[in-house]
Parts: sequence; C-alpha cells; structure tokens
Amino acid sequence: MWRFLVFALAAVVQAEEPTITPDTPVDSATLHRWLYSGNPRLVAWAAYFAHKNHDATIIAEMPQWLEKWPMPPAYVIPERTDEHQRDLSASPVLAVLDTLIQENAQVSIPAINAVAASFPAQAAVMISRQSLSASRFTLGEFIFRGDPSLVRIATMLLAKDPEVSFDQWVGGKFGFVASIVADAESQLKITIAADSAPRRLGGSMTCGDSLGWKFPPGWPDVYVYELVENSSDANGPLIVDVGGDRIATRRYPVNRGGGSCYYPQRLDAHTRHQLIAYWLGVKREDMAWQPVEPVTIRWTNKADYEQQVGKIVESRRQKLRATVDGLRQRGVLTGLGAPPKLVVTIEIDIRPCPLQ
Repeated sequence: MWRFLVFALAAVVQAEEPTITPDTPVDSATLHRWLYSGNPRLVAWAAYFAHKNHDATIIAEMPQWLEKWPMPPAYVIPERTDEHQRDLSASPVLAVLDTLIQENAQVSIPAINAVAASFPAQAAVMISRQSLSASRFTLGEFIFRGDPSLVRIATMLLAKDPEVSFDQWVGGKFGFVASIVADAESQLKITIAADSAPRRLGGSMTCGDSLGWKFPPGWPDVYVYELVENSSDANGPLIVDVGGDRIATRRYPVNRGGGSCYYPQRLDAHTRHQLIAYWLGVKREDMAWQPVEPVTIRWTNKADYEQQVGKIVESRRQKLRATVDGLRQRGVLTGLGAPPKLVVTIEIDIRPCPLQ
C-alpha cells in the first residue's frame, strides 16, 4: 500500500514537471507562469526563452522578481562535481541575471542591491550601465560594505567623474579623491649593503580554476560571470576602463567550469597609485614616485649613512606633496588634502651590523 502511494506521488510530481527543450513553443503568459512558479528549473527556462525570444514583457518583470527571490549565499563555482551536483539554489538567479545582462536591460538599483552580496560580478555589470547620478550613492555603499571586488570597481567608476565626486563625503573625514590620496602610500625600502648591487624583487601571480558540475536532465545551460582585469580571454561585458586599466567579465556555462590568472586586484597601494596617475593625466610608470621603491645605499660610515637616508626621505616627501599640488591644479582636489603616506623600512645587509 505504501509503495503504491509513493509511486503515485512520484507520478504526480513527474506530471507537474513539463518536459521542456529549447524548441518548446512558449508565449509570454507561459513564461510569466514559470517565472513565478517557485520552481528553480522552470525559472531557468523562463529566463532562457525570455532571452532567446527577446521577450520585453518578461524581461521587464525580472528586476522585481530578483527583489523578492530569496538569495543564496555568495556564489562560488563548486570545485567538486560530486559533492555539489544537487545544489541548485543559485541556478535560477544566475539564469535571470544572465538574461538581463545579455539583453542589456536597465536594472533598478534595489534589484542590484538585492543580488550584490551573492553575485558581485553580475551586480558590477548592471550598476556600470547606470548613470553616475543614479548610481553614486549605491557605489558609495559598495565601498563601505567591504567586498574587495566591488570596492575596487565602485572606486574606479567614481574616479571617472572626479569633478563631481571629489565633494562626496567619505567616512566623515575626506572627500572622495582626497580619501584615495590620503590612503595611498609609497613604501621606501632602503637596504644598507657592503656593495652597491641592488636586490632583485620577486613576484607571484595567483590563479584559480573550478570544475564544471552537471545539472540534472531537463535544464537549460546556466551561465556564470567572473571578474577579470586586463585579461585577453574576457568574453563578457566590460565594466570599467580607467586609463587603460580594464575590468571586464568572463561568461561561461556553469557545467563547463572556468578559472583565471587575472582576477581584479584589491584597492591597495598599487591601485590607488594608478588612480592618482589617471587623475594627473600621466602613465603610472611616469609618476614621480611609485608604490614600492627599493633603494640601496653603500655603507661607508654612520654620518654618511644618516645623510643619505635623510636626503632620500626628504626627496620622496617633496614628490608626494607635489602630487597633491598637481591634483589641485587639475581641479580634482580641493582643500588642504593630505599627501600619500611615506612608509620607510631600512634593512642592514651587513654582518655584523655597523650601527650596533
């Protein structure tokens, strides 16, 4: 008896799940019903056909749908297909976001806010299509929320209009441009050596890869977006270009996996320096100072050591103060304005240490 009921219930569930293929004929009424069905698979199909048919009626309903749909945690492409095969909670949102992006739809600020924490790459694409007058407040919120990718992108988008944004109050302390300048820094790394041979600095690059994962039968392709910076394999929308520094997206089906060696950098000493160079209208390599400057001093005696360090430090301070003057002259900074920080480290590469 119980076995019969189980089979009967399974048959009812199967009957309620229509067989859908890319060639299934649909109309707006059907897609509307699927979009609001609460069924993740039907929502994904509604998004698929809305894009395929360029259905403006359904696309116009999607931003409001995003505001009401419960968002999953921040989306990360699974690295193990077997463990995550049944986790479909993000799939309907991914499908709807992909349709909105591919159709170049204008998405309301409340809808963008609804998805920003879970889907920062898609939120970045959509807010980049808003005018700064409409998005300025939300971009400021992105900076305060602390998601590294959105902080960087929001800062770059605001940097495109410094004539307006320098008056924005940030953190109750500085205007927008002034806050970037005051938080910038130049690290002066002085090595005291027995000879004048400079040290070589090493670097590394972080890459990431993710495996694809299979959907159950009967689903359309669902696409994911990831942020990339200055990457030749970007195939999705460009988000922002500041002085040739480009953050864009890669788009690919979730079941094919992805990965990149070009994830966006955080807002740090290097990227702040790049913004300042952009405002000054010069290339970052042509700036009078750099985020990290190694200097080697040959040891002769203590008096000469102190004199050389003092001259080097004062020279860097003058260059940093000149940066503030240059920004004022270009009209992107008002008020006094604090110069970038100067961080000095001294390493004695002589044994025994001559200063002891």
